[in-house]
Amino acid sequence: MKIFARRRVLVVDDNAHARAFLAQILGAVGVEVTQAETGQQALTMLRTSAAVDAVVLDMFMTPMDGIALAKAIRASDKTQVAALPIVMASAQASAEVVRGAAAAGVSGFIAKPFTPAAVLKTLAKALTPRPPATARPIAINAAPSHAAPVEDDPQGMTYL
Repeated sequence: MKIFARRRVLVVDDNAHARAFLAQILGAVGVEVTQAETGQQALTMLRTSAAVDAVVLDMFMTPMDGIALAKAIRASDKTQVAALPIVMASAQASAEVVRGAAAAGVSGFIAKPFTPAAVLKTLAKALTPRPPATARPIAINAAPSHAAPVEDDPQGMTYL
């Protein structure tokens, strides 16, 4: 997929297996993956050296969770960091959780367990440039059956 050509993504998750799985999915389409185990490690990387095109993060990490990390990224004094697309992954995908992620500035949401297709589709959507005046609803992919009702669009993306 052309959207992933020469892209760098920071994957943040306190679970090494989840980071490795995401790195494998993204690496298969040519994405260069940088990994962080904690939110604080991710912030340090973003402040100092990691020039990335997007961040994929887990919602439930310790000591800094994904919501706090997303808010910290959005509050960055570095414009390039504050504007990064952020995709959040979580096993809890209720409407309330997804709205909380959207309020924190998350660009897309992937419900766990996720498929490679869901990861790539959500990340591609987050990386797609859009006009500044056009707001898009947060995208959710692979929502489990316990998730709140959502509305589908013709391209198969799911929106609140």
